[in-house]
Amino acid sequence: MTNYQILHNTRWITKDIPLDILEKIAVSIDSGKDCEIIRSGYFKKVLKYTHNQASFYIKQYTTRHFRDAIKSVFSLSKARKEWNKSHELLKNHMLTAEPVAVGEKRHFGILKDCYIISKAIPNTLSVKELLLAIQQSPSGYNPSQKNLLVKNLISYVKTMHDCGIFHGELHAENILVNPNNTTIFYLLDLGRAQFTKKLPLSWRIQELSRLAYSIIDTCTNEEIKELITNYTNQLSKSKDREIFHKAVFKEVSGIKRRLWNSRTKKCLKDNNVFKLTTHNNYAINMRNEWNVNTLLALIDKHTLSLKKRLDTIIKVSPKIGITRVSVSNESIKSVCIKEYRYPTLLKRFLFFLCGSPARKAWLAAHGLIALNLRTPKPIALFEEKKFARIEKSFIIMEDISACLPCNKYVSERFRNPCDAITFRRKKRFISYLAHSFRQLHDSNVYHADLKANNIMIMELPDTWNIFYLDLDRVCFDKTITLKKKIKNLSQLNASLPNCITYTDRLRFYRAYTGAESLDSENKRILQAIIQLSLHRKHVWNPKIQIPQVSQIN
Repeated sequence: MTNYQILHNTRWITKDIPLDILEKIAVSIDSGKDCEIIRSGYFKKVLKYTHNQASFYIKQYTTRHFRDAIKSVFSLSKARKEWNKSHELLKNHMLTAEPVAVGEKRHFGILKDCYIISKAIPNTLSVKELLLAIQQSPSGYNPSQKNLLVKNLISYVKTMHDCGIFHGELHAENILVNPNNTTIFYLLDLGRAQFTKKLPLSWRIQELSRLAYSIIDTCTNEEIKELITNYTNQLSKSKDREIFHKAVFKEVSGIKRRLWNSRTKKCLKDNNVFKLTTHNNYAINMRNEWNVNTLLALIDKHTLSLKKRLDTIIKVSPKIGITRVSVSNESIKSVCIKEYRYPTLLKRFLFFLCGSPARKAWLAAHGLIALNLRTPKPIALFEEKKFARIEKSFIIMEDISACLPCNKYVSERFRNPCDAITFRRKKRFISYLAHSFRQLHDSNVYHADLKANNIMIMELPDTWNIFYLDLDRVCFDKTITLKKKIKNLSQLNASLPNCITYTDRLRFYRAYTGAESLDSENKRILQAIIQLSLHRKHVWNPKIQIPQVSQIN
């Protein structure tokens, strides 16, 4: 039964929610107390309110600007649209969070804020959370569990589309699933949903490409291809299936490029996250939460450390100087400062025109973060410019001194081959490192100097965090050629110590390619990696005879 209430200058439409609970929620929204903040933005908030054993989610939308305020006089609010779409979805026998109240706060008919309250769905995770949990499971990677989830997910999406339901913002965080029964799904965020008799093919491609993009960091390209194949199984002609495949992947590439460009280039502009400023001869790109004078003081400490040869120095050479500098801050204890030096006048002039290595590293770091790849969080970029040339540059970044370089990590952790626990952990680590490498290349990222000491390992109880360093030679290509992949793999292979055995290296390659057995093409690639690794003459010095191509199984 639908009821109408006015509480705290807000007009409410309610269904199946006691008035006393609504009153408490309204008071909590106004006071900001007794509510857990799930997400907070300028114009949208998500709150959670718990009363006894019942929990409710509250979405609050705030009118952005004058144009939206005028439009609100003649159109439904976002909360009211979502309320209507949620009830229509339930009528179509599809599950969603049950909406129990919708409220609008208006002044002379102009909308100020609107709210929708929904019941929390117990024993559920978002599809994205469950995929991550499977990927990072203590018992190891479980392909069958993941495959079943993805298969059920695409079957659910296909059913939804066949019913004429277009979500509008379909991604893995807008779909909840019961981990104990992966056939039960719930759709969230229905504000842009549309209901038709028959869904156009272009809408299906748009929905599927958004969903595929949202799981690209938890599924391989082969798994995503399989997902699309399962969706298109009912298409009669193989040619139609092939065209659909190409259309979806083209749209995924477009989404990836658009989002990557917008997120990455934010670090070069003034916005709510970054600030551009100048100080004396410095051109500065920095995060808003930091103060310029604080950062300048850190650079002074860095310079003093290098001058006095203090023990905070991490690395020093004619071209770079890296130090660890302590910070008097509650949230962060220390930062790492990397100084780029330009010895010749020609380079100073060229880098002024074409962009310095420091600026390339600053941009590349945000590019990796936008692709959900780990690198020390960049805080600020300082470039000292004089008379059409760059004298020197500084990047201030998160300190990850708790991590170890990959070559040092494996030497310390896996030097005892006879210990069964160490052996099993090494096996898991090799697979995890290969998955990270695969993710890097699948994201079309090429690092021109991907040696083991440029990969930092943070050990966690059941998994690892892998960070990439030295980003001034990182490229974001449209495709990574086989030659570049072989070069990267040989760089890592040559720089890993002998405690990573030949069997471990084969295991890494199999995990990287996803191949259980090696065909003739893979054998040729593997032989090329071995030969290039030996030619590099870094750390790896195999004490056994390297098998020929025909001997590799």
